[in-house]
Amino acid sequence: MILVLASCGGQPSHVTQLASSSQASAQEQHVGLATEGGCVQVIVMDGGREKGTACAADARAKGLTVIDLTDTWTPTLFAPTGDQVPAIRDKYLELAAEKGQGEDALSELYGVVPALAIVRARLSDDARHTCQSQIDPKPILALDRNYTQDDREMVAQHMAWRDTLDKQRDKLAGDKLERLDALDREHAALVTVEQKLRCEGWLLDKDTDGSFTWRTGNALEMFQRRNFLMPTEKLDEDTRNALQLDSHELDFRLALRILRERVVDASGILEDGTAAAGPTPILGRDLDPPAMRAARGHITPLPNAAADLVGPATEAAAKALGWTDPAATRAFLDRHGGGVRVAVQLPSLPAYYAPHMELSAEIDRGDIFYDETPPPFRRIVPHRPTLTLYVDDHGTKRPLIRWPTTIGGWADQRLPDGTVVQRWKESDVGPRIWRDIFAGPTWLPPKSTPDKDLVKNLYNGHWALKSEILGPGPHAAYGMVLIEHLQHYRAKDGTERFDDNGIGTHGSASVTSIVNGTSHGCHRLYNQLAVRLGDFLLRHRDHAVRGEQILAKEERFKRIVFHNDESFKAEVTSRGFLYELTPPVPVNVLKGNIISKRKVPPALSAPASN
Repeated sequence: MILVLASCGGQPSHVTQLASSSQASAQEQHVGLATEGGCVQVIVMDGGREKGTACAADARAKGLTVIDLTDTWTPTLFAPTGDQVPAIRDKYLELAAEKGQGEDALSELYGVVPALAIVRARLSDDARHTCQSQIDPKPILALDRNYTQDDREMVAQHMAWRDTLDKQRDKLAGDKLERLDALDREHAALVTVEQKLRCEGWLLDKDTDGSFTWRTGNALEMFQRRNFLMPTEKLDEDTRNALQLDSHELDFRLALRILRERVVDASGILEDGTAAAGPTPILGRDLDPPAMRAARGHITPLPNAAADLVGPATEAAAKALGWTDPAATRAFLDRHGGGVRVAVQLPSLPAYYAPHMELSAEIDRGDIFYDETPPPFRRIVPHRPTLTLYVDDHGTKRPLIRWPTTIGGWADQRLPDGTVVQRWKESDVGPRIWRDIFAGPTWLPPKSTPDKDLVKNLYNGHWALKSEILGPGPHAAYGMVLIEHLQHYRAKDGTERFDDNGIGTHGSASVTSIVNGTSHGCHRLYNQLAVRLGDFLLRHRDHAVRGEQILAKEERFKRIVFHNDESFKAEVTSRGFLYELTPPVPVNVLKGNIISKRKVPPALSAPASN
């Protein structure tokens, strides 16, 4: 069987489809670590106490949920199924163990759940905790604006003024003394930030003078990535607040985030409160930055929305395991250093849950500006695009989640003669279907993609191919998961057709674009949410496992990329691991609120697949 695939700036390619495996419950796709008498052994946990062992099947029969806390766990999408294993699985486990370097380091924000061995190592890093405990973070609270490495000259000027005024400190009064005090507070705050980043191993002593260089910005991004904050390299309010927290507490929050993803995968739930009143804290803690909890302009609960299931289930699991503070969590992980499977009691599922659920999705494109030319200023859209997933709950259309997403906008387009121009990338409106789910998808750049978009600066006079954007991996153009939008219809000759206009719902390495940015027409999700969605669809929709989609030899993507007198060979041989939903999930993309004078896309708008 031959499929034709294209997505969001990716070129169509013929792929040879592997034979499908039989449909199977996603619960049974994971391979057990150890068996005894033909059963996977789990530890029954309650109130932080171990209540003995049982077969996983017996524990499930008693209404318990089996949670995999081993370091060989992956989400269902990337787990072995039958005799097939997604090609990305080994890389996923490598990144989960934080063996990645450069772009691949600290990949939690990009859809890779860290291994629990990472939490154990961090909680046990007494030297780091001692270093952090010796620094009072309160001076950071004096800052009331964002700082970036672009402020370096301003900060240097402030330091010079401070040095000048400090020499006259005893003679100063009035406004000048107040100015010196303000400069002292700013300097102390920035030094404190850099000292805390030094304790994490990201700065040297010489970089902790409060000068806020590019090294400070890079270290801030590493701190943000480690602690699940928006990776802006800015010393923003969320980052300043996180720097106030004890290092043990930050590590404990990582443990709870890891547990949350394991609970979501094990229980097959998705509802996180985003369609209703918002996510509930877990053990009194908000584990996500505000930008991940709701899209701008969409905070009013939807009618009949499902309540948060993810937060209460994660808290119940944490209490059952005894993970109520950093010390108890460290003790548990030390006892089970090799990993363990546990069985715990979680809150009951709503009545609408079933192995096959009647699901549908709706994408609200939000406020749209069809400007003839790109605006000369950054436009803040009052109502951002959102994706809502619904279930038919005995006749009630019940929203399960409402997540921030993106639609198209202005992007560079390479013309046949090599000229690069700006073109509007449109997001298709109307009914579509989700049928094909690609785990570990790759991207096939179309000819219209400028070469400059496919290279990265090594800052040593040379450039390199941006191979990570091709995938598979967390920094691929489609992130960790791609769900294609197909148009289903019957042709005049009566044949059934599934057309792809290059649009999909997928993850994204461009985390900040989901807050304020646009795409090339696709609907981007935070990577961890894209993985949750894919897992949920596999758990609650019949599906066939099609396996790794190897490109036919004559159709493999190959391109020579030229930049600054250097050339690079780009090649992609697979499209990812394919699951096919049977039947597909209907998706409707709404027109949105077009608030520009122009009410239709510009005449020279470019299709997403070009």
